[in-house]
Amino acid sequence: MSESQSVPSIPQFTITVLLYDQFDLLEVSGPLEMFGTLPEHFDIQFVSQSGRPVASRQGPKLVADFSIYNSHKTDILWVPGGEGVEQAITNTLLIDWLQQQSSNASYICSVGTGAALLAQAGILKDKAATTNKKRYRWVTGIGSDINWYPVARWVKDGRVFTSSGVSAGIDLSLAVIAQLLDEETARKTAIEAEYIWINDPSDDPFAPLHVVH
Repeated sequence: MSESQSVPSIPQFTITVLLYDQFDLLEVSGPLEMFGTLPEHFDIQFVSQSGRPVASRQGPKLVADFSIYNSHKTDILWVPGGEGVEQAITNTLLIDWLQQQSSNASYICSVGTGAALLAQAGILKDKAATTNKKRYRWVTGIGSDINWYPVARWVKDGRVFTSSGVSAGIDLSLAVIAQLLDEETARKTAIEAEYIWINDPSDDPFAPLHVVH
């Protein structure tokens, strides 16, 4: 077979998930269930400040592959929310690391209150974004010059994706798969997981429950 007839290369992306004390477990495990069904496209790794296992809000710990002090490359930076985010936004080491990684990553994604970390790091400046509607007013008080969407399942602005809370991260992960690969693959992935994908980013059924407007 000649070079002009060679088999096209398979798109491959490294996903780096930031773990901090009291992150929300579903905001990590749900999306990674989707990415993990496509191992030929996505390589998943965890990072924590110390490189040690980190406990989620629900109790179970996840094991970090490396610390923020190890140099590495990532294509997709994934930042979950959780009860621990209020403490995490005061951690200058984590915020500095996010700023550094955001300049190198091709895509930056946050779930729920993870947007507070992106806002604190200045990553959402002049961007459209959304967050967990239950904590909407608190998160939107962080950072400046951010176009917050009070009703949105997820928002994409350039290379930055943000979603509403908890299970919305699964919808966001499928949107990222559709963006990087194609919508058919995203739909097949959802079917494989027996998950009903809310693929309309403006379909936000929980915003009215928290009187967000």
